[in-house]
Amino acid sequence: MNKSSSHAFVQLFHSRWFYIVNVLLVLIVGFSFVREIVHSRDITRQIQSLQKQSELLQAQHLAIGDLKNAVQTESFVEREARLKLGLQKPGESLVILKNEPLSRSENDPPVSEQRSGTEKQENTSQKPLANSSKWWYYFFNKQLYREVEREK
Repeated sequence: MNKSSSHAFVQLFHSRWFYIVNVLLVLIVGFSFVREIVHSRDITRQIQSLQKQSELLQAQHLAIGDLKNAVQTESFVEREARLKLGLQKPGESLVILKNEPLSRSENDPPVSEQRSGTEKQENTSQKPLANSSKWWYYFFNKQLYREVEREK
């Protein structure tokens, strides 16, 4: 019996069907293994993207917390009440200062004569001045700035 069972076992190993079944099993196991590796990499990528998203959300949370703390301060509330609601503290009064043109002396030439040729061209063509020009006049030539503002 011992010889016959070992002889049948050896015949099984040399059988063509045995090799076919083993190759099929190796292919199935290999395919499953590769599929699990790909699935594992996908999960790793998802985890990394979720971690990045979590970091962004945490940064936003901190920014919102800082904004909340700033908004809750008494100075912010007071400033917003003054600007948006026009509220005042007791005893305060609102003062509005107007920029009125300075009176010219008799010896000063008219403002239009003080302008350079390019400035005259800008105003004679009635094109609106660029903001940069207005700022320049505001800081360096107040009288011309006032005149430009009056022409509006």
